[in-house]
Amino acid sequence: MAEADVIDESALLAEAEASAGGVGFVAFTFGVPELDPLAVLETLDEPAPRGYFENPSRQRAHAAGAPVAQWAGRGELRFQKADKWLRALDASLTCVGPRPRIIATFPFYPGDDQQGADARLFLPGWQVVTEGSVTKVTLVEVASLGCAARLAIRAESFRKFAYRPTPPSPRAPVPTVLSEVGGAWFPSAVNRATELIKEGSFEKIVLTRAFDWRRSEPFSLYATLHRLRRGNPPCHTFLVDEPDGALVGATPETLLSLFDGSVRSESVAGTTRRGESASEDASLAEALLSSEKDLREHSAVTASILRRLHMVGVLAATSRNAELLRLGNVMHLRTPIEGTMPADRRFLEVAGELHPTPAVGGKPRALALPFIPGFEPHNRGLYTGAVGWVGSDGRTGKLFVALRCARLRGSEARVFAGAGIVAGSDPQAESTETEMKLRTILEALI
Repeated sequence: MAEADVIDESALLAEAEASAGGVGFVAFTFGVPELDPLAVLETLDEPAPRGYFENPSRQRAHAAGAPVAQWAGRGELRFQKADKWLRALDASLTCVGPRPRIIATFPFYPGDDQQGADARLFLPGWQVVTEGSVTKVTLVEVASLGCAARLAIRAESFRKFAYRPTPPSPRAPVPTVLSEVGGAWFPSAVNRATELIKEGSFEKIVLTRAFDWRRSEPFSLYATLHRLRRGNPPCHTFLVDEPDGALVGATPETLLSLFDGSVRSESVAGTTRRGESASEDASLAEALLSSEKDLREHSAVTASILRRLHMVGVLAATSRNAELLRLGNVMHLRTPIEGTMPADRRFLEVAGELHPTPAVGGKPRALALPFIPGFEPHNRGLYTGAVGWVGSDGRTGKLFVALRCARLRGSEARVFAGAGIVAGSDPQAESTETEMKLRTILEALI
């Protein structure tokens, strides 16, 4: 870096410190030589909470840690409460460069005073974002005396960042039998759910299964994430922290994306396995695209997302015909959904209307969701929740649906998979579908 650049940077930081006047936070965003955010996260290896999101096929990766400000809340108004906190936080920021991203996690259930998990937002003390070959680092300090100098020193450590290689221990074989939480409850639950559908209680309900894998050696969090991103390039690999472990996965589904006023979401519902040969794969794809049951389930999810976007004033939300989303061991029906955000709406406001979609909850939402706890013997937590980030100004962000994931804690892993139950669902077929989905995370665990 030229001397003039250093002088300009120091002057900008000093000016920001003076402008903040000892109130709030000073944020500094700057470019560095290309970094791998996951490798940075692994090298720093800080305690929870952390955040990591990567889409290898789009060359986008984001890692964050060391919170300097946090919010937690629950209840039906959690998205509104989170946005209120976000507004206040943004007003407290003095920024050199673009505004920072805020890590966001919203469990499947809203929770209440007696039970459930908190939704959380946190402002990271550091974050690294790489898009293509361009890396930006954002550092945040409390706006106290000397924060400009501290930011400048920290910035140099990222400009000269040195990775610390940590090879994992040998990989343990995937067990042929896992311990299912609640035992063999799922087939009878599918039968009962289809009976309730016939009675008109709801049109669709998503039932999920949880399996435990315990072994003698600890699971390697970062090695598992590396395998997930290598093996699932079209998906969004992620890490977020829960009170009882780290949730890692590779999800195929975006709940909401907002950049420059452009809204993107997607309907992902309807599943079949991949074929063992090209001809079998093509035949299975053809069957999925013409499956009355899968198309009915998919259309219901798409219609619900479009309706809810319209409810919050998202303009010209459109969907193309369903296409195939081909992953490593399964295929899904997928419909991209696009729209334009009204000037008076904010990211979390729209996300709160969409979450949870019928792809992970049910339809109608208000009728189906109350039945789920009576069926499932496990706690979903952030599984099927919304995880990702939102810009501090509330006008940009990206939230993913937490799927194909495992909750890791030492030498224990709890893995999850689910299926949408509609009229005509068969217990054996739905069991097989959930077991296919499990392979994504099981084959990545190290």
